[in-house]
Amino acid sequence: MYAAIDAGNRNTKFYDGKQLIKFPSAIGINELQRNLKGQRKPFDFEWEYEGKCGFAGTLAEDESEYAESRKDDSKAHFDALLRILIALHQFGVGIEFNIVVGQPIATHTEEEKTAIKNMLQRRHDLIVNGIRKTIVIRRCEISPEGAAAGLLAPGTGIVRVIDIGSGSVNYATLKDRQYINKSSFTFAEGMESKSNLQVAAFARQIGTKSVNRKWGKGDAVYLCGGGAPAILPYLQEEFFPHCQLLEPDPFFSNVKAFYMIARKIYG
Repeated sequence: MYAAIDAGNRNTKFYDGKQLIKFPSAIGINELQRNLKGQRKPFDFEWEYEGKCGFAGTLAEDESEYAESRKDDSKAHFDALLRILIALHQFGVGIEFNIVVGQPIATHTEEEKTAIKNMLQRRHDLIVNGIRKTIVIRRCEISPEGAAAGLLAPGTGIVRVIDIGSGSVNYATLKDRQYINKSSFTFAEGMESKSNLQVAAFARQIGTKSVNRKWGKGDAVYLCGGGAPAILPYLQEEFFPHCQLLEPDPFFSNVKAFYMIARKIYG
């Protein structure tokens, strides 16, 4: 089976061509067992993996004393690994998988990609909600976040994509659907990086960084990611009057593009 997983800092998205699923990325490690258990929510996860245990998803949000969602510019870490494995455990079909996952543009390097592949491409034994599964990831490819989503944009020529996440903002440029590295970059802050987010001020920060990289007012600019709807009107007003959401629901743009890539590579 092949599948796409966007292990975001706020939410994890899974797509296999049929199921399009989103669940909270929060993880609590070494949590105590619950004495009182009510009705389980769809994304309540109790997990055990390689000597560790804890809560994830909505259960971590509700019950973990120290639940966190790691927010940085790399996905080569335990939190991302666990999010991906939980997605495959809960929603994948079979035990063997070829997958495509994402990495911010700034850290989409050979060193980081190798670290992610070494982390994922092997056998994993995971228990979620009392069910043990063996998961074998045969192949994993890593796509640059935001740049991949640009594949969903209509037309050709120069296309700009701003992927506004909880922990980072990716700026991608494509020319005739080919990635242009010199005009693409990452701002290592997102919608949840500020202690008291001022949306208008953050939108101005996002827009200013793109203009400083010579993005033009008349460029075809598309927004995706969880912060896109909130940021859109401010960018339209001051920076890019013609910019628009990449899709009506921009939360899933990256994972849909990852699936397009998976289908081309593995299909």
